[in-house]
Amino acid sequence: MSKAVNKIWINGQVQEASLPVFMATDRGALLGDGLFETIKVLAGQPCYFDDHWARLCTSAKFLNLPISFERASTLQGLVSLTRCNGLTDGVARLTLSRGMGPRGLDLPVNPDPVMMLTTAHGLPHYDHAPVLGLSQIKRNACSVSSCHKTLSYIDNIAARMQQTSTIKRDEVVILDTDGHIASASAANLFWWDEQVLYTPALGGAIIPGTMRARVLVKAHDLGMEIQEGLYRPAALLTAKGAFMTNALLGMQLLFGLDFGPEGAVRFTTHSSPSFMAFMAPLLSMLGGGANKTSPPA
Repeated sequence: MSKAVNKIWINGQVQEASLPVFMATDRGALLGDGLFETIKVLAGQPCYFDDHWARLCTSAKFLNLPISFERASTLQGLVSLTRCNGLTDGVARLTLSRGMGPRGLDLPVNPDPVMMLTTAHGLPHYDHAPVLGLSQIKRNACSVSSCHKTLSYIDNIAARMQQTSTIKRDEVVILDTDGHIASASAANLFWWDEQVLYTPALGGAIIPGTMRARVLVKAHDLGMEIQEGLYRPAALLTAKGAFMTNALLGMQLLFGLDFGPEGAVRFTTHSSPSFMAFMAPLLSMLGGGANKTSPPA
């Protein structure tokens, strides 16, 4: 993501990214009162835009947050912006704020929401399969920000900052306040044991990831046994292997975990016959996730 972004799209208008965007009383900037979606762009085209739009609409309805543009005009604006910025492969972000409002928490009587589209060149990647740490921050199953992509992302930021180990990892496992596995700070988690694929169930402390949903559909199509539920860390620590998913990474295999009652755990089954028979078809169907399986240097 090294190239500078030249233009942004805001409420239907394209402007220089260096120009002011939000007013001083904007609730998204002041209170985190808004939502966002991060969308992968390949060959200049947004990937799975409808999945992101559906999630945005679901969360906006829950928050009584008006969406100021229709799906078609937003998609058209995003495609136009990628061309304007010369973006081939990279990232697009859709930000929706409730807009300006009076001081305090009460909702504005006549909200004037702000929708902004931005792009960035390049995609995040790992040079090697990552090792995940454990965060000291817990996800609250009753918190709106635990299950909706709100503009208040401070818990996710703090999760990477506050790790249990002195060795700080780029990504971490987050538990909920009851001690169950929730997710990584910016990804959903999956693991397998024998012939069963596991992932934490939705319903509180879990963001309903777009790639998570696609993995479950593809796994079902392949006839894989899937179990969604509440799991303690021991389930992940004793798994045969694990991976994480998000819209930008796709599926990223994990090399290991930097926590556990007896120290670090390393997954060593990625090249085994059982792995090839069980997981490789799923990775192949979803594409791009079977690389970067080597250990960290």
